[in-house]
Amino acid sequence: MGVTGIIGISSPEIARYAEFYSSLSRVARPPGTALAHSLGQVISTNRNMISERALEVGAEWVWYVDDDHLFQPDALMRLLARDVDIVSGLYLQRRIPYTPHRYNREEATGALWPMPLLPGDSGMSEALATGAGCLLVKTAVLRKMEPPYWRLGQMAPDVWGDDFDFCRRARAAGFKIWCDLDVWADHYVIHRVSPHRDEQGVWTTRIMEGQTQLADLPAAYEEKRS
Repeated sequence: MGVTGIIGISSPEIARYAEFYSSLSRVARPPGTALAHSLGQVISTNRNMISERALEVGAEWVWYVDDDHLFQPDALMRLLARDVDIVSGLYLQRRIPYTPHRYNREEATGALWPMPLLPGDSGMSEALATGAGCLLVKTAVLRKMEPPYWRLGQMAPDVWGDDFDFCRRARAAGFKIWCDLDVWADHYVIHRVSPHRDEQGVWTTRIMEGQTQLADLPAAYEEKRS
């Protein structure tokens, strides 16, 4: 049997999270699925190499995954079962306020606004763009787009990412962008944890993200006194 699909892993030269690989090893995949692991600091270059590999071997689809995510064991099979051209699992941004990587409003500058999750939301949701950390794309989409398929810096590095640009050009080529609200992925977040003592001398464990305080927890390192 030939290669029917590619799981494309994009990561820096030094892999970030061992738990990602453990998670990916538990993901069910159909016969004919191959892995393509592209290493490098420029994520658009990695994704282009994965895309070119998928086209070379005649794969029908690519599941683009980033190495700072964890996946449900049935994530790939459920996305494939949707049988659409482009569909992402649902995951959140790594920074406060952790909005969904699902966008439904675009400004003239190219900035995109995230689509909030409302009570009862489920199933397939059409969007202008999604992130590409858990993104299933049929290679028919790539064949209709001009290479390079993934690009950075179209407007400004902090405004226009390769995932936004890919979705914009895919829509221009006639494809719809979907987000499956029933397939969830975890996104790793880096926090700082430090001891903290208030003015009354009470110790707590302070959790910070950047300059934002997330929580003060009771200090687990205080000696118990009878």
